[in-house]
Amino acid sequence: MMMRRLTNIFVWACLLWAAGISRAEDMAPRTPPLAAPLPPVSASLARGDTEPASLDMSTEESQEGQVSLKKAMILSFILPGAGQYYADSRFKGQVFMGVEAAIWSAFIGYRVYGGWKKDDYQAYAAAHAGVDNSGKNEEFYDWVGFYNNREEFNQFGRLYYPDRAYLPDNSSYDWQWQSEKDRLTFKELKDASETAFRNSTFLIGLAIANRVIAGIDTYRTVKAAQARVRSLTQIGPYMFAVKTKVFGDNPGIKVTVTRKF
Repeated sequence: MMMRRLTNIFVWACLLWAAGISRAEDMAPRTPPLAAPLPPVSASLARGDTEPASLDMSTEESQEGQVSLKKAMILSFILPGAGQYYADSRFKGQVFMGVEAAIWSAFIGYRVYGGWKKDDYQAYAAAHAGVDNSGKNEEFYDWVGFYNNREEFNQFGRLYYPDRAYLPDNSSYDWQWQSEKDRLTFKELKDASETAFRNSTFLIGLAIANRVIAGIDTYRTVKAAQARVRSLTQIGPYMFAVKTKVFGDNPGIKVTVTRKF
């Protein structure tokens, strides 16, 4: 229980930290970059035509801030924090990735611990109650933990649970606890195993929540980046549309200039 609480506190603290950093970044004043010099405007624009003029400039780098919202959201769903990295918000990406790593590390730890405890209680039942572990399900071990032997299980079933099936008169279903202390020790081992497996299931829910929160933050981050890019694509009456091509035989940037009248 203590391990689960510590895990929950750590994970949610990281999530709240990331949300606080996101808000702080959004509220922080930004210094706009220096405007690039205007490209030459064609004669058609000087005459008042609204047809855009295109200008091709070779480059090996893409325009900063041009990110795809769809791609960022997909990356964020696959790995929380990857969408932030793609949108050039590296610190928040590291936080979400750190939370994701902590969640899955705890998940693996709980599964391994639960498996160890399961092996322990089965071995303990075989040694102290003569249980035959082959082909037994979890419900059978629940009965072993509540009753001293098979006869007691069947007798209580006749009195209080008439619809419950009886265990057959077969040596493979026999058990007999040597003392009440042994039976309670078995129950403690089994409870520890079940608690660990429940905690691992709970962590899957946290992993889903981490993706939802990371997706929301990715959406806000990309939208903010796109808004900043749009604010830099208008200078006076001139509108600039930029298309980049990084890979291929002829990489470059295509700038389309339009003037509104």
